[in-house]
Order: sequence, then C-alpha cells, then structure tokens
Amino acid sequence: MDIETYNKIYESLESVDDVKKLSRKFSQPIGTLHSILNQKTVTKVKRNFSRVKNKSPRHLRQWKKGKSIIEIAKKNDIPATLIVSMLLKEMGIPKKGFIRNLDDQPDGRLKREIIAAMESDFFFSPKAHALHAEKGEMGESILAEWLDEHEITYRSENDLRDEGFSKTPDFLLDSEIVIDGIDIFWIESKALFGDEKEHEYYIKKQFREYEENYGTGMIVYWYGYIDSLSYNGNLIKDYRFFNKDRDTIEELLNFKTYW
Repeated sequence: MDIETYNKIYESLESVDDVKKLSRKFSQPIGTLHSILNQKTVTKVKRNFSRVKNKSPRHLRQWKKGKSIIEIAKKNDIPATLIVSMLLKEMGIPKKGFIRNLDDQPDGRLKREIIAAMESDFFFSPKAHALHAEKGEMGESILAEWLDEHEITYRSENDLRDEGFSKTPDFLLDSEIVIDGIDIFWIESKALFGDEKEHEYYIKKQFREYEENYGTGMIVYWYGYIDSLSYNGNLIKDYRFFNKDRDTIEELLNFKTYW
C-alpha cells in the first residue's frame, strides 16, 4: 500500500463502524482496515493511558455516583476494559481473579457493567485478545500448508523451542529456498498490517536476531504493508504472494475481531 493511501485510511478510521465503508472505498480487505484501526487505537492508548490512570480515584467516585463504566471510558477516549482494570485496582479487587471467575461473581451492578464494558471493547477485552490469537494461528497454519504443498521441510517455532532455542522464527527452513532472487532461511508470519511502527518494533524484537542467527528471511504481513518498508534485503510479502483463491486466505482476510 502506498503511503498516501495509508494516511487517508488512517485519518478516516475512527471506529469499527468505519471499517466496512472504508474497505469498499479503498478496495482493501476488512481485516486490513481493522488491523490499521487496532494500531491507531493502541497508539492513542499509549499516549493517553498514564493521564487517564492518574485519574482513577475520580473515575471510581464518578462510578459510585452512577456513571457507567462505558460512559467513563467514552469520556476519557479509552477502551472500556482499561477503565475496568483501573476501577478494580482502585477498589482493591484483584483483576485477573475477578475477570477469570466473572461468572462466579455475585450478580450486581459491577458485574453487569464489567460484562457490558468488555463486550463493547474490540481491542483490549479478553474476547478481542482471543480473536487476535486465533487470527495469528490461522496465518501460521496457512504458511505451514503452503510449505507442505511445496515440499519445503522446516522446523516450527515449537520444534525449535524444544531444542533449546530462545529467539525463534515461526518457520526455520531445513534448506534455504530462493524467492525473488533472495535466499530465504526463515519465515515469520504476522497477522497484522505492516506499518512503520510495527515494522521497527519487530526489527528490534525479532527480525534483527533472526537475520544474525539464520540469515535472510521472509516476513509475511498478511494484511498488507506500506510499500516503503524494508530491512537489510529480507523479503516482505503479504496475502497477494499466496494463492488468493485459497479459501483459508479469504477467511483470514475477512476474519472479524469485532462483533
């Protein structure tokens, strides 16, 4: 995706209500638009979180006076699940135990509002995290199927960890393959859109060490990436490199992490 189109999409995306409309307008998969919206939301949270968290005592007072968790979240422009965390901490209630055993908690206003808050949060709720994990597994599964179809043998991330490796790509090939004139020794699957921030983050966290340990590799940003991204001659691809008619790829591109 060219940077101009990306900037237009980024500026236009404000909520999940914009996803379908902008998907049609820019002829991009729904999953691509939602990935960009998720990144925009995370950036906003990082910018505002400390300021909002510092007001936790005030949030609790407002809640006790009758304001709902969702109302407090909207007022502070932050996902509702994060307000839940702040309120529970302010109340002295361990969040993990409370949320994990939510069904066992006594019925009442707090329980009802926490359920509603998490149901309204498409980015930070347990349900959203589970869907993102499922999406990641789908991307890895498609890559494994592609490698098997081409009779390319490899060791998976789990195989490598069993062998004692710490920093491991999703797939370490037993023998290098050549794609677009580049020797590929490893492949990493990312079920997200590759913008500059994400790319730089993963260079520092993963790609640099993969290259140092194993050589050049291929990074797959399933939902697309900004055309100008690069890293030391490593290959970057998205869904278009693979069989676009493959049902599982279509399923991934249209996978909804909102409801």
